[in-house]
Amino acid sequence: MDFSQLNKARAASFNQQKALLKKLGQGKTILCETCSKPLSLDLATQGIKQGVVCCAKGCTHIELEIG
Repeated sequence: MDFSQLNKARAASFNQQKALLKKLGQGKTILCETCSKPLSLDLATQGIKQGVVCCAKGCTHIELEIG
């Protein structure tokens, strides 16, 4: 089996999310691709070493593991 295409897609997705997190961390406004509402970075969640990136509607929801 050739997993090269899957690995490339996975790496591209990871790099896209990494860039998004970097921009949000710098205080830049990033819009949700689905609803065009601003994304927010919340590091004060219930869990220790966790964070969330989401939009107001909830169509983008990325859970982060920090540490």
